[in-house]
Amino acid sequence: MNVLHTIFTVVTTVAIFYYLIHHLIFGSVIVRAAFHVGRQQRWEDEQAHALTFSNPLAPGISVLIPAHNEEAGIVASVTSLVEAHYPHVEIIVVDDGSKDATVERLHEAFDLYEAELPVTEPRVGQVGRVLKTYASRKAPGLKVLSKTSVGRRSDAINAAFRRSTQPLVCMIDGDSILEPDALLRVAQPFVDDPSVVAAGGVVLPSNGSKVERGRVTDARVPRTWLERTQVLEYLRAFLVGRSGWSASNGLMIISGAFGIFRREVMAEVGGLDEESLAEDAELVVAVHRAHRRRREDYRVVFVAEPVCWSETPSTAKVLARQRRRWSHGLGQMLSQHRDMIGRPRYGRLGVVTMPYFLLFELWGPVVELLGLSTAVLGVAVGWVDPWLFLLFVAVSFLLSIAVSLAALLVEVIAFGRYQRVSDTLRLALAAVFEPFWFRPIHAIWRIRGLVASIRGERAVWGEMTRKGFADGQ
Repeated sequence: MNVLHTIFTVVTTVAIFYYLIHHLIFGSVIVRAAFHVGRQQRWEDEQAHALTFSNPLAPGISVLIPAHNEEAGIVASVTSLVEAHYPHVEIIVVDDGSKDATVERLHEAFDLYEAELPVTEPRVGQVGRVLKTYASRKAPGLKVLSKTSVGRRSDAINAAFRRSTQPLVCMIDGDSILEPDALLRVAQPFVDDPSVVAAGGVVLPSNGSKVERGRVTDARVPRTWLERTQVLEYLRAFLVGRSGWSASNGLMIISGAFGIFRREVMAEVGGLDEESLAEDAELVVAVHRAHRRRREDYRVVFVAEPVCWSETPSTAKVLARQRRRWSHGLGQMLSQHRDMIGRPRYGRLGVVTMPYFLLFELWGPVVELLGLSTAVLGVAVGWVDPWLFLLFVAVSFLLSIAVSLAALLVEVIAFGRYQRVSDTLRLALAAVFEPFWFRPIHAIWRIRGLVASIRGERAVWGEMTRKGFADGQ
């Protein structure tokens, strides 16, 4: 019994220090995020955006869109880009082995015709075979490439990148809609500062919002608790997490649903990793690595204003598959770049960001489950006062709720995308309930992904059912 009590004491002590360090680091991230968003709002320069929009020398952007069975939303997604407020936009859609009417919808909407689409960047490879290439009579900047699918989104993006021509490259998903000035805002850091090599914008769930002619005209909170909770997750991840990491040039993830890179930088690292499930994070880390090794000044930034609206899973089954894949991909990526973890040579990314994601994002659910199980055992055998246990659980839940409410507060005060008071109240209520039902099942999904990465299972993306963007929905 003495041995068990010693083990219990060690585990609980480690767990307490683990939670303490976690909240101290994330607390500093929240503070940095608040200053980062506030600074962007304070120095927002509409005149600079107007000058960039009217400048014929503004860097052009190639927007790469992988589309696998995206007939439900592909036309709205492309329309939002065709009508984007930016002077030079090249749009390359990759029909990645779709079994539905993705290409037919594009033919109908944009009057496609077969045209040559030559390779411009041979340094980046692709696996799937190109079947046909098209251009558009209605939208001169639109190009479409049909290829066989190899089951990896990265191969579709690399295929598009190989045929892109502009100095900046932006990646979005085939179920995404950009706000009219989103490209202008996310490209502005490249215009202002030559040391900026990559930038990301905000991604928010479009579920439940009103869409007209490829535009989200009325942002609404989804009806189901599962979808509302995802809105909170995205607000936390972008307005708190990525804003905070960006403020210290330690940003590790730019969402594959809305990220922009200098073309030369992306080509130098070989495009996206064909074998990675976290190809967006892997690309950012590879960019950090390349510049740190050459000791060059560079910046990877996050811009909190521009939004890409993207459809998120509406069922627990699809969401579970997505979160398992995210955790699997994170473990895979951290293992691939493990030589960077803890090394001052790689700056804050190596010393703070990567260790944080390893200890608290990847292994967090395991430690949480182990700590909870140990505490319950301690209560059962009389080693822990039940009221102390309840206090610990209450504090943990309250901190989780506080972070969600902080992200919601930033959204309401700084941006106000959800204009109805009722929508704000629904999100606040979702924040209160989230720790009691979503947090436990999400931990299980993440643990399954961690196990898959440890076992070295093959990377599989899987399917996601889309509802699409019906006009006026």
